[in-house]
Amino acid sequence: MPGTVSLVSALAPLPFPVTPRRPGDPEADVARLALAHRALCDGVRLLAGAAPAEEEPLPPPRRRALAAVGRVVLREVRAHTEREDAVLWPVLAACAGAHAADLEPLVEDHAVLGELLDRAGSALAASAAGDAGQAAAVLGELAVALDEHVAEEEREVFPLLRRCVSARDLARYEAFCVRGPGLRHAAAVLPWLAGACRDDAERAGLRAVTPVPLRLLGRLTGPGWRRRTALLGT
Repeated sequence: MPGTVSLVSALAPLPFPVTPRRPGDPEADVARLALAHRALCDGVRLLAGAAPAEEEPLPPPRRRALAAVGRVVLREVRAHTEREDAVLWPVLAACAGAHAADLEPLVEDHAVLGELLDRAGSALAASAAGDAGQAAAVLGELAVALDEHVAEEEREVFPLLRRCVSARDLARYEAFCVRGPGLRHAAAVLPWLAGACRDDAERAGLRAVTPVPLRLLGRLTGPGWRRRTALLGT
């Protein structure tokens, strides 16, 4: 029902105590969420553009790059949707109360994306083994679905986050996102996020939420990530 809190989110346990934003409090900064969305969409589109058509198998170096980048991108898209379902939606529901948009359609979108991610992962595994298969088609479908979902999410959710969720609680969610995927995966994701930054302000915001050890590790993984993505973009 429009204008109500999603039953899924209302029943999910809160990951930490939340304090809704009060009038006059600073708004939560959604810039880093927007950056993550941009990186996810860019990453899937990169995969879709680089995946071979059925009659055009990739040469081995590019095939290996597609497999390596694909593992990181698909895992992070899945992790992003799972973190929203498990953490961000319960926080938003608790803070926005009756003013929350119905989050159920977004949860349903995540289920659709999960099925596409399963298919994309299988197609990329086949491609890595030398079988072009359906990788281009399923990754293109995933790219369109993700673009549409992100646009809806930013339109419906971002205003509520700014209005109802405290800056402190959104920062807690961001810290949870940094800790969640494990050090190796986070180190692979960081150069990807840095590459999606459009200006110094976004780069500074990303550094602000990234622990120093992870930033140092990201510097080591960055050259390899950029080489692989450049290979896919050619």
